[in-house]
Amino acid sequence: MAVAKVLRELKICAQKRPLLVNSMIYGSFYTGAEFAQQTYNKVFKFPVATPVSERIEEFNTADARIQTLPWSKTFKEPLILSDDDKKRRSRDHNDDYNWAQLKRYAIYGCFIAGPVLHGWYKWLDAFYKGKTMKIVLLKLFADQFILTPPLIVVFFISMSLMENKADIFSECKAKFLQTFKTSCMYWLPVQFVNFSLVPSALRVSFVSIAAFCWVNILCYVKRVPLSDCNQNNETFS
Repeated sequence: MAVAKVLRELKICAQKRPLLVNSMIYGSFYTGAEFAQQTYNKVFKFPVATPVSERIEEFNTADARIQTLPWSKTFKEPLILSDDDKKRRSRDHNDDYNWAQLKRYAIYGCFIAGPVLHGWYKWLDAFYKGKTMKIVLLKLFADQFILTPPLIVVFFISMSLMENKADIFSECKAKFLQTFKTSCMYWLPVQFVNFSLVPSALRVSFVSIAAFCWVNILCYVKRVPLSDCNQNNETFS
């Protein structure tokens, strides 16, 4: 009875405040996916260490970061969003979770991804009505080729801002193409099934599971060192 009452209250809340609920759901997805990645690395002892060249660059540009981003010190102190050297060494040795990273994903999921996706899918369903093959394909390609590219850009740049990086565009430049190709391989078949086959009553559950799986992929891509991405880009260029 207690569980049924809680579920009923959640349903009422979702109907009254869909933006809030969706934002919290996506915030949980992003935070939970990163938590799962860190837990996996801790259990199986596969730390993703920062390359030495990137560490040297970070130390050499520390003063420049403070001068170019004067607000960053005030912003990061209460939230502890950027990693200091002590926390980075601790993470590399799997001594503790990277809580600053988890906070960054929570902020991105709740305040950026959640509201954007809520508004986008609300507009998409209102603008493209019906379940004909033409409507399904229009929604599919609009979702993948209109929304996804800028959303990937916003993801990498916003995370770099919260990480207090000197160059907030470098990670986006190195990882955008591979992330977008991976997104196409994942979301095109998933969304085709969603728009054409999944009943309306099960669509939210289906998208939620699919989104959580995608966020795990995104978290993994985010953890890949820039040096590896640059080497791959040079190989295929």
